[in-house]
Amino acid sequence: MPSQPWLHTTLALFCALTLFGPRAAAADEAQAEIEPRAVQALEHMGSYLRSLRQFGIETQSSTDQVLEDGQTLEFRHRTELLAQRPDKLRVSVENQGAQRSLYYDGKSFTLFESRSGYFTRAPAPASIEQLLDQLSERYGIELPLADLFRWNADTTRQVGLTSALVIGSETLDGQRCAHYAFRQAEIDWQLWLREGDQPLPCRLVISRRDIAERPRHSVDFKWRLAAPITARSFRFDPPAGARAVPLQQLDQAAANQEQQP
Repeated sequence: MPSQPWLHTTLALFCALTLFGPRAAAADEAQAEIEPRAVQALEHMGSYLRSLRQFGIETQSSTDQVLEDGQTLEFRHRTELLAQRPDKLRVSVENQGAQRSLYYDGKSFTLFESRSGYFTRAPAPASIEQLLDQLSERYGIELPLADLFRWNADTTRQVGLTSALVIGSETLDGQRCAHYAFRQAEIDWQLWLREGDQPLPCRLVISRRDIAERPRHSVDFKWRLAAPITARSFRFDPPAGARAVPLQQLDQAAANQEQQP
């Protein structure tokens, strides 16, 4: 089967952006500034996300990949997510003509890759959050948009923000969104949050500062808070010709690599 971390998102690896507009001139001061309103916006977003019992998201993403010679390539992909707390999740990612999907029904999870026709199924824990931890720790799989489920009251403090700025307000895809900018040790990230009583992410841009090319990762969100859900929404029915394969755990994969000549 293809390499297992095929749903890996580069989100946590990115950072470094120059802020344009009137705030950019005060760069030295901004780097050390923590504006309470920007931090509160993250906390409000996290509280609202945790309050949602079910939702759907469609995202359009672009990710820079830097080659060994320093050339930067951009790759785009489309992600759809459907969630019903506490124990139902479906994620699909389209990239370069192939679709990779995860189905979780509270009892087991299934991974499916459309191009090869391979799928694998394994027992699952009792909640989405526990599933995300199991996929990461046991199989080395990081799902796109996983941070939407992990953000909690302590996250803002735990990520080690060194700068948090309120930039302004913009209209994105017909939605009025507040624009914020944040900085951590090796990454910068910008976040646009829907204004009003539904502070949902509208757009996210993450940039790396730890390498000269400063690659970026961007995500544009479309939310469906009343997404239709049926009994089949989280069930995987293998298409004709699909083949089941085993899913290796991290220690098994490492052992197999060591045995290869």
